Amino acid sequence: MTNLLFKEKILFLGASYAQLPIIREAKRNGYYIITCDYLPQNPGHKIANEYYNVSTTDVEKIYQLAKKLRIDYIINYVSDPSAITAAFVAEKLGLPGNTYESVGLLTKKDLFRQLLKDLGFFVPKFVSFGERDNPKEKVKDLDFPLIVKPVDSSGSKGVSRVEDIHGLKKAVDKAFMFSKTKKLIVEEFIDNKGADLHGDGFVVDGELVFISLGDHIFDENSLTPVSTLWPTSLSEKLIDEIIVQLGTIIKRSGYKNGPVNIEVRVNSKGENYIMEIGPRNGGNFVPQVIQYSTGFDFVQSLIAVSTGNKPEIPKKYDQLPAAYYVIHSNEYGFLKNVIIKNDLKKYIKEFHQYIEPGEKVMPFRGSNTAIGVIVMVFNQYSEMLKVITNINDYIEVKVEKE
Repeated sequence: MTNLLFKEKILFLGASYAQLPIIREAKRNGYYIITCDYLPQNPGHKIANEYYNVSTTDVEKIYQLAKKLRIDYIINYVSDPSAITAAFVAEKLGLPGNTYESVGLLTKKDLFRQLLKDLGFFVPKFVSFGERDNPKEKVKDLDFPLIVKPVDSSGSKGVSRVEDIHGLKKAVDKAFMFSKTKKLIVEEFIDNKGADLHGDGFVVDGELVFISLGDHIFDENSLTPVSTLWPTSLSEKLIDEIIVQLGTIIKRSGYKNGPVNIEVRVNSKGENYIMEIGPRNGGNFVPQVIQYSTGFDFVQSLIAVSTGNKPEIPKKYDQLPAAYYVIHSNEYGFLKNVIIKNDLKKYIKEFHQYIEPGEKVMPFRGSNTAIGVIVMVFNQYSEMLKVITNINDYIEVKVEKE
C-alpha cells in the first residue's frame, strides 16, 4: 500500500544516470516513485520507492505493470523508444500524455521522413526496408554516400555512413542488431554548411513555447555527437526560419505537451533539413546545460505537464555560453583514470562518470559507450570555443589495453 505521506504514483521509464535529475526532483516534490528498466544496477532504482525489472520498450509488459500498480502518471525523459511506451500506456489508462500516433510519427524515422515529405520540407532521398528485402536492390536509386540506421533506435546506436556499395552489407547487419522492429532507413548523406543544430524545446497545447539551439559537434571517428555549444553561431534569421518550420511539423504531428529534442542540418546550398524532432529531452544532460544557460527548467516543466499541470514558461531570458562534452575512448581496454586539468575545472558545473577505473571501455560508437559527461558554463563564447576545440589539452583518458 502506498505511504499516505506521498502524493500520487509516478512510473518512470528508465533509471540511468541521465534520468537522475527528474527522478530526484519528482521525489523532492513528494511523489511516490516507481522505476523500471532491464538494468538493475542503474542508479535511479536506488532512489525509487519501488523498482521493476521490465524493459521500457516492452509495451505490453509495461502496460500490464502500470495497470497492476494503478499508477497516476507515467514519465519518459530522454529515450525515443520509451516515448512510444509512455504514450501507449497514457492513452490506454487515460493519463496525461501524448497520443500513441503523434509519438510514433516523431520517433519512427521512416514515418518522420514521410511526414516531412508530405509537408513539402527538404528531406533526404530515402528508402526503408526489412530483413527479407534485398538492400542492394532497395538502394539502387540512391546516391552514395549513404546513412544507414534503424528506424527505432536512439543515441546514434546502429548508425553508419557508407561510401560505396561494398560497405552496405556490414552497415545493414549492424543496424539490424539495434532495431527491435527489424526495419531500417537508408538515406542520402546531406552535406552541411557550418555547424549542425541541436537542442531542446518545449511544447504546450501544441505550440512550441520555448527552444534553445546550439552547435552540434561530432566525434571524428564516428557519427556520434560528442558536444553541443550554446548558443548557436548560426544567424538569427536562419534560426527564426527553422523555428517556424519546427512549429509547423509539431502541429501536424499532433504532439501536444512536453519536450522535443531537435537536430537540424543546413546543407551547402543553405537548405534546412529537419533531421529529428524526438518527443523527449536530449541525453548527455542537455536539459541541465540549457537550464544553466537560460534558466528554463525542463525537469519541472515535464513533471508539470505529465501530471496535468501547466509549466511556467519564461517570456525573456539571457543566455550564457554553455556546453556538454562526452568523455570517451577510441580504443578497447580497461579504464585507468580520467584526468581533468585544473584549467578546466573552473568551468565545470556537473561531472557524471558512468565507468569507473578498472571497468571495461569500448571505442566511442554510440551513447552507450560513453565514459561520462561534463556540463560546463563559460563567461565568454570565445572561452568555450577554445576549450572544446582543444579539449584533449584539458581532459586525458587513460586506458590500459586488453
